Amino acid sequence: MDVNITNTWQFYLIGYIILVVLFNQFYKLAVRHAKRDGAATVLLQTIGGLSILVLTPLFAIKFPTDWKVYALLALACIFYALNDRIQTTVRKNLDVSVYTILNRLSSVFLIIFGLTIFKEPIVAGKIIGAILILLANIILRFSRKKIVFNKYIAFAALSNLALAIALSIDVNISSDFNLPIYIMFTLILPAAMVKLTEKIPFKDIRTEFSSADKKYYFITGILWGLLIVFMIRAYQLSSFSLITPLAATSVLINVLIATLFFGEKQDILKKIIAALISVVGVYFTVLK
Repeated sequence: MDVNITNTWQFYLIGYIILVVLFNQFYKLAVRHAKRDGAATVLLQTIGGLSILVLTPLFAIKFPTDWKVYALLALACIFYALNDRIQTTVRKNLDVSVYTILNRLSSVFLIIFGLTIFKEPIVAGKIIGAILILLANIILRFSRKKIVFNKYIAFAALSNLALAIALSIDVNISSDFNLPIYIMFTLILPAAMVKLTEKIPFKDIRTEFSSADKKYYFITGILWGLLIVFMIRAYQLSSFSLITPLAATSVLINVLIATLFFGEKQDILKKIIAALISVVGVYFTVLK
């Protein structure tokens, strides 16, 4: 049987894992010297939102006719903006390997929302998975017989909470839009929100764009839009329970790559153990 390999979940999943690993590494390179984190965030969002439009002809042109879909998208974008803005500061100040493990906290928040707000049945696997993800983060922060906690860890938790809320609101909306246009909305609208709320002048954005890290901004922004396409297409072509744990392997890969790429060798064994526990935790969250 003739199968178009570029339209399979395997193709999009592998592509997503590669893109998200590169995205995490290059995001750090882009913002490590940022003079104003908000301006850096707006620049990355804008590059991502505009660049992804080149893929518009590859997908059916469609828009929802129900105004409630647009209202939900706008509401979700408020929380996407909060997540995007906070993550820039967190990524700038934490190791890539640390941030990628902390980023799994969004799964814990999604489980809590599912059980409390959406009244989903209590499943042992979800509870075990949430506990394992939390355990991974405790191990990550455990040093010299105590848990080390700072404001960037708190910011990372807040960022993941905002992301979980956005995803809960935004669930299944993408199928009503042309996919690249939908992704453009989820990047450009939050960019506008960040710019307006922080009153960021264009000269600050231009300053970030004119920096020596310009190439990293371009690469990170383009990767941002692409990884969302590959993630959504993987989920559209397969099941949540299959894609989620396989995609979570990117956590461990990110830890290993960051060790080589940024020399993040401090506590490497602890980071690998935490990453493995986090991946197993994600696997449990999708068990029936």
